[in-house]
Amino acid sequence: MQGVPRLAALAALALAACARGPSDAELARLHAEAVAANEAEVASHADQVAAEPGRTLTITGQLDGPGATLDWAAIDAAATAHVRTVNPQNPTERDRVIDFRGILVRDLLDRYRAAAGVTEITFVAIDGFRSTVDLAGLRSFRVLLAIAADGAPISRASGGPIFLVFPHSESPETVALYPDRYWSFYVTDVIVGTEPARLAVGERGFDAAALAALPATTLDGPVGWKVHWPSTPVHLLGVRVLDVLRAAGVTLPPGGRVIVRGKAPIHRDPADPLVLAIDDLDRCGFLLATRWGADGAPISARLGGPIALAVPPACAATYGDRFWIPYVEALEVVEGAP
Repeated sequence: MQGVPRLAALAALALAACARGPSDAELARLHAEAVAANEAEVASHADQVAAEPGRTLTITGQLDGPGATLDWAAIDAAATAHVRTVNPQNPTERDRVIDFRGILVRDLLDRYRAAAGVTEITFVAIDGFRSTVDLAGLRSFRVLLAIAADGAPISRASGGPIFLVFPHSESPETVALYPDRYWSFYVTDVIVGTEPARLAVGERGFDAAALAALPATTLDGPVGWKVHWPSTPVHLLGVRVLDVLRAAGVTLPPGGRVIVRGKAPIHRDPADPLVLAIDDLDRCGFLLATRWGADGAPISARLGGPIALAVPPACAATYGDRFWIPYVEALEVVEGAP
């Protein structure tokens, strides 16, 4: 830590001052400066760690009350439950029982009440992975959002900071109900049911009714969202990105870009934004899908809804699967090339 060299340098000054016979006041001042410098470095490092993706937990969706975003201090304070279980995600130690500490999902559901009719909860991870679990199972079993394993924080390499854990050892029936594909690394969001559609575009916000009032369009073919979607071609319904931007009244500068932001940190990383070229909008016809299938069913949280970006075949070679973005929340127009 950079504060250690600074502390050593100030200590050296203090020793040099001692050789010249400094006063007690001078020594006290030097000591106070060294302590203050070190504390500032520690605080700066703590702020950097707190800002890292994965150290907050957001609860949203169909709730009988407001949702919330918990910071790490609140998460740690609430993480009082222990679940001792094997971890099927660790192939080298599948038989070792681990003491996980964290927050029971059913306790979260008691605090942030699911609305009537909700049947499933979706956990979204830093990398965009999503795991959807039936509400009844989360009520019946001690499913845990773990932040520590055997007393130590869970590293990113092991699925942390927040790791969705199922109680396989204490409730053996969960082995078949929730195999390893349900266990989710790096959880950042808990979606109860499906959120209402909300899209921010400049100063304008669009809800489901505002989107439905725009010209409708469709897209047929295989999709790039993958998780929980059929591998066969599907029918998508929604509105074009271009039509949404025009309805929002934003200026579309030639050669400019549209930044698309989703819920998962990987889909809203300022260092690596997901960018559509304005010059491609009309030619490509990017679709903000809100419904799918022959019956036009809403796109649920399980499938990455309520709003998800789809890439038509005309631009599949330029914009690959990375641009099939679930949980789209905002569009921002910027000038110039990246």
